[in-house]
Amino acid sequence: MREIEEAIDDSGKTVADPAGKGGKRVLTDEIDVVSSRLQRWFDRSSTIWRKNVRPVITRANPVVCLLLAIVAVGATAYVEHNFDRLLSDAPIMGWSQTDLLIGVVIILLAVDATYRAYGKAIAAVVAGSLLYATTMIGPLLPGVFGHSGLGWEQISRNGAIGLSGVYGFILTVGSTWVAIFIMFAGIAKVYGLMDFIIDASQETQKSLKSGVVHIAVVGSMVMGSITGSAAANTATTGSFTIPMMKDQGIRKDFAAAIESVASTGGQMLPPVMGVAAFLMADMLGISYVRVIQAGILPAALFYFSVFIAVHLVLLKYGWTVPNTGKFDKSVLLSGIHFLVPLTVLAYTLAVMRLTPLGAGLYSTIALIGTVYVRNFITDGLSLSVAAETTKQTIHGFRQGGVDVAPLVGVLASLGIVLSMVTQTGLTQKISAQMVGLAGGIFVFLLLIAAITSIMFGLGMPTPAAYILVVILVAPAMVGFGVREITAHMFVFYFAMLSAITPPVAIAVAIGSKIADASFLTSSKQALRIGAPGFVIPFAFVTNDSLLYWSFPKTIVAACLVFVSIASLTVATTGFNGQRTISLPHRGLYLALSGVGMWGPLVIQGAAVVGIICLLAFENKRVEIARMGSKLGN
Repeated sequence: MREIEEAIDDSGKTVADPAGKGGKRVLTDEIDVVSSRLQRWFDRSSTIWRKNVRPVITRANPVVCLLLAIVAVGATAYVEHNFDRLLSDAPIMGWSQTDLLIGVVIILLAVDATYRAYGKAIAAVVAGSLLYATTMIGPLLPGVFGHSGLGWEQISRNGAIGLSGVYGFILTVGSTWVAIFIMFAGIAKVYGLMDFIIDASQETQKSLKSGVVHIAVVGSMVMGSITGSAAANTATTGSFTIPMMKDQGIRKDFAAAIESVASTGGQMLPPVMGVAAFLMADMLGISYVRVIQAGILPAALFYFSVFIAVHLVLLKYGWTVPNTGKFDKSVLLSGIHFLVPLTVLAYTLAVMRLTPLGAGLYSTIALIGTVYVRNFITDGLSLSVAAETTKQTIHGFRQGGVDVAPLVGVLASLGIVLSMVTQTGLTQKISAQMVGLAGGIFVFLLLIAAITSIMFGLGMPTPAAYILVVILVAPAMVGFGVREITAHMFVFYFAMLSAITPPVAIAVAIGSKIADASFLTSSKQALRIGAPGFVIPFAFVTNDSLLYWSFPKTIVAACLVFVSIASLTVATTGFNGQRTISLPHRGLYLALSGVGMWGPLVIQGAAVVGIICLLAFENKRVEIARMGSKLGN
């Protein structure tokens, strides 16, 4: 290769071949030889990795995890033993070298736990925030991203040992409010909650024209509210709902899309909202019940649109099913005992106004007690029944612990991210930059906030995405005059909807894999079904009485927006319940829905009347056409 390079002058010609043709041929042959050697080297390296290195790492991984667990316990014990000094004395007297080293260890453990639980993407975000904060990277960055940099001692102090970062409010919420509800869900699953939902779904489809589809939507949204992960919920519930929908005759790309949208939207469903409700309440310093109240109507709007879209799609493509029998009420009776802990949860939250930790604790105790009583009634009062129920309960606690561990770990890592971007001043700079880019135009600011929230949310768990966007994007909206809950809800919704937004669309990716469908085709259908979800946040910014309840204003706004959302769904599906509509008609429905959501009150009312009249006219015309066809025959 060196000889060839030396034979070529600046013009690309060789000494032996002035025209350069022979040199080019020789050079091409030499490149092919080098490429072949590189390919053989790569193949050998891959073989060595697959046969020799990877098995060793796999065998050593449990030992490594055990050692890391021991280190984690030791580091936590150190913080616990020195807690009073770290909280009160160290900020004044200073931190010791041992303190700072322990802080670094805790940060590294949090990053490693995040990588093991959620993979490379979010771990890279955490590691990237640490690198961004250092003096090696920060001073070299241009413009808004540049800063003077933090030393490793400052990173250790702000990231962990100063009882911030890892030990910030995010982990506090995660280890209390979030943990108790996930433990509750884990115990409920072991007690048969999922089996009850599946049985009820299969029984309900016998008496519904839509078959299993709407039941699948309900089941997915309920489970999505608890899990806090669109990807996990799609994988869990989709593993049985998608095959059931395909068996009904629904096209596989639509089956994947319906499950993905339903699983994603579950995270906006109160009372849990995919644990975002707990985080939001703590960040805003308001009651948990207030967050639930603010989330009710937007969640109802989203699922109203999904139900309509799914129903129109079923009618459009003829995927409905005939009634095959009556609903067996005994199926509901088999799970009626689950109402007891849910009633306790509602009472302790809404009436007694307990904290989520207290409400979750009493609900868990009620769940365990109810199952013991139920088992004694159905199976008899005996030691064997008590032993079996106790075994179930222990397994439920284990399941809850397994479910909560990864989420608490990632919340600790996000505390690091929050601390790093705050200490470097990035949050303030981005907020100012967003306001500047919007040029003082409110609509542009909302569009920038929406796009930014989706981009930060791509491929991330919704709680993680929400925390990132709320610290980077929400301050700009609040500075523009948007009320705090509205700003938080706005960015939360778009961070959540990133799970069905290409090019990542993690929920759709999992759903399409289960359905064996094309990812791009499934993504297109998911966007059609979930399109109103991208509009609803703008609707409650304009009509903030949907979040801040005041009667009768809230009732009027809700009615106007609900009808407008129905019109938007007709436009996106291209079907009005009777026939496929033309593009001009779709444009008319789209325009009326926009005016109905964002116009002045009087114009909103006129648009809604127009939507109702248009739908009535379309349906009447179809009926007249059918009658004429019958008379003609």
